Amino acid sequence: MGKTFDSPDDWFKGGIKKTKKSRGAGGGRTSRGSRPPKATTPKTAKAINATVKSKPQVMVKVSGSSKGCDKAQAHANYIGRNGEVELEDETGQKFKGVEQKEVLKAWQAMGIPEKDSEGKHKEALHIVFSMPNGTNPQAMKTAVKNLVEEEFTGHKYFIAQHLDTKNPHCHVLLCATDDRGARLNIKKQDLHNYRVNFVAKLAEQGIEATASRKIHRLNFKDTKRQGVYHRDIRENKPNTPKPLSEQSFQKIKKTHESVIRSYTSYQSKLPPEQLELKLDINQIIAQGKKELDKAKAKKAKTLNTERE
Repeated sequence: MGKTFDSPDDWFKGGIKKTKKSRGAGGGRTSRGSRPPKATTPKTAKAINATVKSKPQVMVKVSGSSKGCDKAQAHANYIGRNGEVELEDETGQKFKGVEQKEVLKAWQAMGIPEKDSEGKHKEALHIVFSMPNGTNPQAMKTAVKNLVEEEFTGHKYFIAQHLDTKNPHCHVLLCATDDRGARLNIKKQDLHNYRVNFVAKLAEQGIEATASRKIHRLNFKDTKRQGVYHRDIRENKPNTPKPLSEQSFQKIKKTHESVIRSYTSYQSKLPPEQLELKLDINQIIAQGKKELDKAKAKKAKTLNTERE
């Protein structure tokens, strides 16, 4: 998996395996997916070049979950805009208007508790796929559908696309248990895998994008909790991060410096013919140092203000 401090060849690829599942009635965990098993310098060069050129960054987030059909239905109502926005399930069937009010009945028949308060497990996952303004909405939705079909084979789900906000995005309401009774267990690396796969699916539709972690772009991290972040998006509130604590600042500073050392070491081992990649890495490092200096100055200003 692509860790923070290993080779840049591992930073920009997805994992080999799909998301692990608990053993269910079918006894199965997911098998190997179609992701590339090995990173290569050309793929790394392409990803770094996309980062330097500020190609659109895909966003994939798990925004919430439900333990019962009542909460899952409420989320279906939300993503369907109470019947105004089309819901599409895993079979391609489409729902609009009042028919959306009972779309979760089939899930309840699978044994999912009726009430969220009665549930013990995450029975439904709320996943968001987003792209910057200007992205072809139909091509984006097709990419999301292809990804979900590939990643979540055997699962029930509903997809809805929202185009009434700044960034076009697709909501996926996903049943956590598949048709064999195995339950998804999504980890942080899985989300990165989904982002990498999303880039591939968008490319199939003629859309350029990239998927890199903030730390590998040497961007300082927004410290908002995900729930607050997505609530602010829904309410069209400005994305204003809270000030970093001294402990958080020092931790991020140390991590950035380590990533810069990794880039520098990787660059020193590149052959002369990889000049363009070397120049791209120089640009990332220079921008990273600039961001670090800005963050230091901002932190010093905050400390001075607090002392006054």
